[in-house]
Amino acid sequence: MRHDSHLSQADLMMGIDGELSRSQQAEADRHLAQCEACSARRTELEETIRKFTAEHRSRLDPLIPPGAGSAALLRARMSQARAVHPQFRLARSLAPAALLFAVAALVLTSRMQPANPSLPNAGLTPGATRVVSREAACSLPAADEGRTVPAALARQVFARYQIAHPRPKEYEIDYLVSPALGGAEDDIRNVWPLPYRDAEWNSRVKDALEDHLRTLVCGGQIDLAAAQQEIAADWIAAYQKYFRTSRPIAAHALFVKDSPWEGLSDQ
Repeated sequence: MRHDSHLSQADLMMGIDGELSRSQQAEADRHLAQCEACSARRTELEETIRKFTAEHRSRLDPLIPPGAGSAALLRARMSQARAVHPQFRLARSLAPAALLFAVAALVLTSRMQPANPSLPNAGLTPGATRVVSREAACSLPAADEGRTVPAALARQVFARYQIAHPRPKEYEIDYLVSPALGGAEDDIRNVWPLPYRDAEWNSRVKDALEDHLRTLVCGGQIDLAAAQQEIAADWIAAYQKYFRTSRPIAAHALFVKDSPWEGLSDQ
């Protein structure tokens, strides 16, 4: 924090975000009470943020699929972006107009482009669940075998992911939150084309995670809602956490539970 004539743009932004330490915030408040120029700049920044929020709600929110958890998932993606994308921090030093553009662009980029092709696009597939208790979920069959996504829904999924000519057995039209964990069936917010076996993080590996999470949930070791949230937010990170490994376990790559997508004419 500068101790001379004025507060820096970064200090003002950190103060607005509540990221200054207690002593730094007290120092900034004392300066703002005496410096009309810095106080005016802070007001300008707050107004820019207010306008961005209003613009986001009017233009971007309608693009986010409705449903429980989608707003929370977007907030989680934005939080992850703070840590992963240095340009989010860099945006603090920009002029207000440029700051507005940078933040809007970063939010859209983070929402629309997954970092790993084996993860769904969070804007298209945030995950969707049924209202179901742990006891009810655990009373159902443990496996999701035999569940076939309707052909019409599969066509929509491929179109949304801009896959014009999907090859049979290359993908599984997978549930992000599996029905065995309370995931919604036939809801386009909960399905996406996951590589069946060719990718390192494929649907077979995810099936192993789903079974493991169900065992933990039904054994009372984790909450059903927590399992749903973790697998929807980032199923690869959940796999790494619960299996304590950075790479898929070799046996899981051979794990066969669900069938691959065979082609639209076969459904």
